[in-house]
Amino acid sequence: MQIDLKYRNLEAKRFLPVSGPVNINNNSTLTAVSKIDEKLEIDFVFSTNYQPNIGLIRIEGNLLLSDSKESIDRAIKEWERSGRKNLPTDIAEKVHNIILSNCIAEAVILSMGIHLPPPIPTPHVSIKQKETKSKKETGSYIR
Repeated sequence: MQIDLKYRNLEAKRFLPVSGPVNINNNSTLTAVSKIDEKLEIDFVFSTNYQPNIGLIRIEGNLLLSDSKESIDRAIKEWERSGRKNLPTDIAEKVHNIILSNCIAEAVILSMGIHLPPPIPTPHVSIKQKETKSKKETGSYIR
């Protein structure tokens, strides 16, 4: 399987200053699926919503997915059968994971530019100092 992902539109807005707790929700939505040159072309929208409504990030793009002819035909058939809402589960999982992993990285960069919290939890470092005889004697933790 080969994937080519391209962004068409990047939008980041901050409506209010950040204060207090913020809930962040990430979502990917498939808006169109078609077959082009024996590849699956998928248009998508990725969004990060901040609650309370302090801002948003929205990324539109498309990806080309190369796979077996049977897999692509099965995807097109399911997309049409479901009223243009669903792909087969195995393909949908791959597609959404690709979109999320790429767009979340881009959304982190966009969020920094407009001073919104990143759309993923950031790691926190906690350093606990251990009381040792040498520290008490020297007043230093460096040896």
